Amino acid sequence: MKRKNIIIAASTGLIIMLLAACNMPQPTPAPTQTPAAPQPTTSASQQVHFVTNKLLLPVTQALTQAYALNIDGDAQQHTDNRVGELLTLLATTAPGLEMQTTVDQAVSSGQLVTLHLVKTDDIKNAQGVSWAIFPGQATNSAPAFDGSDKFALDPSAPINLPITGTLSNGHFSGGPGIARIQVSLLDQSVEVDLIGVRLESDLSMMGCANAKMGGGVTVTNFREKILPAMANGLNQIIKTDPTVASTLLPLIDSDQNGTVAVQEIENNPLFMIAAAPDLDLLDASGKFNPNQDGVKDSYSIGLGFTCVPASFTAPGN
Repeated sequence: MKRKNIIIAASTGLIIMLLAACNMPQPTPAPTQTPAAPQPTTSASQQVHFVTNKLLLPVTQALTQAYALNIDGDAQQHTDNRVGELLTLLATTAPGLEMQTTVDQAVSSGQLVTLHLVKTDDIKNAQGVSWAIFPGQATNSAPAFDGSDKFALDPSAPINLPITGTLSNGHFSGGPGIARIQVSLLDQSVEVDLIGVRLESDLSMMGCANAKMGGGVTVTNFREKILPAMANGLNQIIKTDPTVASTLLPLIDSDQNGTVAVQEIENNPLFMIAAAPDLDLLDASGKFNPNQDGVKDSYSIGLGFTCVPASFTAPGN
């Protein structure tokens, strides 16, 4: 798989060339929720609870590369972050969108809560380490993120299987696995089901740093959840920010009705090259089995985050 670097330009000539070169994919069947390999159990002597205090979007080329992971596990160790390329393109086209700012507000206010449970025999060096991620309930007040916060799991969210990996000198590396995560995209809350999840992080009892999580979003999930969130978010911003409206509408609003539709994003030549799936994660039966049938069925996504100690009751506790 070739390394994916997107060259961003807003000229009309480039848009026409992209239109000739790109086609939007058709939806693929939903994958069966089967990890690539059995998730071993761990007889961990320590359980540590964390909450995400910073969720970092890939809205520049540098961040897209920084949060990229080798999601499909190819032998060449190429890293993947197609959604990051799309967000970078959008942020470059309309700098006034301030996508990271809206995520920061959602996290700091307690409206976007992500909880982590790490089970390990040793916080620095261990095999069979278990890292589970849980969507949490929104809080009534802003968390302090100082270790005193108490949270609750979102009862409507599925219980994610833990990502299993190793700790070496305080660095966790794990996956693949599956997980449902919640993100804020253009001030729109979106639940995203990830397959082939990979997780990297520096870890201590004080929390996690330099952490990044990546996975694949199926074509169906991308078109039914991420694209509608983008359209809704853009329309809300267009209503309140004339500067962003004057930049985006001439590029995206093909029917000139003053709003952005999902179909206009799908068919727009500026975004098509970044809105094509880049990974083959599913086989012909819809099972997680990377690089088997040659069909690009998923979009890679990589996010950064940090986390701090917190209290919550995990499933089974």
